[in-house]
Amino acid sequence: MIRVTCPACQSKLNARDNLAGQTRKCPKCGTPVAIIPSRPSTRKTSPEPPSSLVRVDQSANLPTYRPPERLSRINHYLICDRTRVIAAWQNDGEGWTIRGEFGFVNAQRNQDKIPNQGDFRLVEIQMRVEDEGLRLHGLRVYQLAKRWALLNLARGDDAILKAVTGPGVLLREQKHAIRQQIKEQLMPQVWEHASAVLEYLANSDYHSAGPSEESSVD
Repeated sequence: MIRVTCPACQSKLNARDNLAGQTRKCPKCGTPVAIIPSRPSTRKTSPEPPSSLVRVDQSANLPTYRPPERLSRINHYLICDRTRVIAAWQNDGEGWTIRGEFGFVNAQRNQDKIPNQGDFRLVEIQMRVEDEGLRLHGLRVYQLAKRWALLNLARGDDAILKAVTGPGVLLREQKHAIRQQIKEQLMPQVWEHASAVLEYLANSDYHSAGPSEESSVD
């Protein structure tokens, strides 16, 4: 057996030796976990209970791409909790905004509204300049650390990227919230032709970190 630790929730997990070198989702929080032996040919003499094995459908593998070092000044970024969008960023000089009682407010000036912990996803709304103007091009999802991640919102535009723990996935409620936010933020001509993105946000699949044609593997 190979002993691994989830980078997000720190759960101790066991995986079969034949999974070495592969990536599986943590059964507790859903974060991708790389199955890497601590040293060659390490085996446990006594088997662990079956319930502690890392189990994931083979089709549920996520890409292992790295987050960018900086936020792209052409893209939009959203952060959602389990059900709604709670933070947003675009290159308008306002920096990160956080959801308050009466709408979104500047995160740096309202640090008391930033949650210390939770299950958060950073969503990159990828844009591209075409002949007709700015158009929605793609979407990527990143998992953020469970604790203290959002405090980075008050430390500068790009600081949140330091809290990324790996690729993430969106649940149905999160997809609905992201889709609504896109339609509220952007004009119809910006997003209406992005069929792959809209289809991804409309389906109930929660195994992929974005539209298939936008996923990449380093």
